[in-house]
Amino acid sequence: MSNQGLEVETKDVLNMFADLTGKEQKKVYRNALRIAARILVKEAKQQLRGVIGSKINSKNKWNGKTLGSGIKLKLDKEATEAKVHIMGDFRLKFFEKGTKNRTLRKNGANRGAMTAHYFFRTAKSDKENEIFNSLDKIISESINRVANK
Repeated sequence: MSNQGLEVETKDVLNMFADLTGKEQKKVYRNALRIAARILVKEAKQQLRGVIGSKINSKNKWNGKTLGSGIKLKLDKEATEAKVHIMGDFRLKFFEKGTKNRTLRKNGANRGAMTAHYFFRTAKSDKENEIFNSLDKIISESINRVANK
């Protein structure tokens, strides 16, 4: 493709976006952000599965949720940003950052330490370029989908 073809395509997409109502524009951005953020959530779950294996489906005895469900996605109301975090389950913090050696004060019993696996940091760095590169494509597809309705 030549540069002129890309510019015409970009102009067409921008014109289609301008023709949408404010509500439809927000819907386009919200859908694009959600799709892009799900890429990171999926990669984070794969990295976590690589660290702990099938225990990703183990349930928390306090609230019955799985470790994988602790990786959360949140969109703001204005559709300007999406947040992905691992604090939906407190146990994920220990797999991400590790712990120091723990001993009981009462009798000095050793409870061990956890090594940091940085599964979320790795997922973020691995997929960051892919997410931002595909965001334009996702927005264009969303505009076409909403405009064609």
